[in-house]
Amino acid sequence: MAQLVLIGAFSAMTRLSVKALRLYDELGLLRPAKVDASNGYRYYALSQTDKAETIRRLRALDMPIEEIKRVLAASPSDVSVLLSAHRRRLRAQRDRHDRMLAAITRLIDGEESLMNYTITVETLPAQTVASVRRHTDLTGAGARVAEGFGVLVEVLTQAGEHPAGAPFLVLHDVIDADNDGDIEICIPITSPVAAASPVRVDRRAAVTAAATTHRGRHDEITPAYRALTAWITEHGHEIAGPPRETYLNDPAVTAEADLLTQVAWPIRPSNAVDAGDLPDE
Repeated sequence: MAQLVLIGAFSAMTRLSVKALRLYDELGLLRPAKVDASNGYRYYALSQTDKAETIRRLRALDMPIEEIKRVLAASPSDVSVLLSAHRRRLRAQRDRHDRMLAAITRLIDGEESLMNYTITVETLPAQTVASVRRHTDLTGAGARVAEGFGVLVEVLTQAGEHPAGAPFLVLHDVIDADNDGDIEICIPITSPVAAASPVRVDRRAAVTAAATTHRGRHDEITPAYRALTAWITEHGHEIAGPPRETYLNDPAVTAEADLLTQVAWPIRPSNAVDAGDLPDE
């Protein structure tokens, strides 16, 4: 029988916390070699240390647990493919962090202003919209948006319906590094179509909104939100709903620096002034 050690000793050997080992057991990532039925004590075989070290290193590289499971179960050739894919994600993340740090440096040095957006008051028209709602964290938002648009396009294609305007997102929650939330992925259409859950088709009323256009990468769009909220506050208006991002050109054929995204925030104008009486700024 293989030599067994208690979970505490295995934790000391592998530098994986007892809490992590219990979690990995529950998730089926690293099961104990034996669990004592009388007291629930977990025992690990010394031969499991290599697997534990692989898991520890992959988690240190921010690989999700489900993907680690696939790595551990894969053939050597498939392992190489999976690791290459994760390497590309890490490089993309590093590039994103480098851009963010460069932008912060420009701000601190006074070379760039957060408040360089032109704000206008717009009437977002009434329109029929096909939509799906998704819950996501910041890391997975891009994949959820792509998946949601894929679902909508498939439904509309089957119904013989074409988009009647630029696609947009409604951001129902603030999603950042510490908070997940709901997004609504929307495509305007000319007329209602039959659609099964989770696709929703409804008529959206016209709304008055403060709007601005962000040019460039989407992961650098936060200053547009800051500019909008500052303008709304300064002019005494009230926020009247979640913000909307409308994608004005196609990222598949547009350079990242030239991407255009309209950010529009529904408002209730101060003193109930009609939107037409508000000056563009």
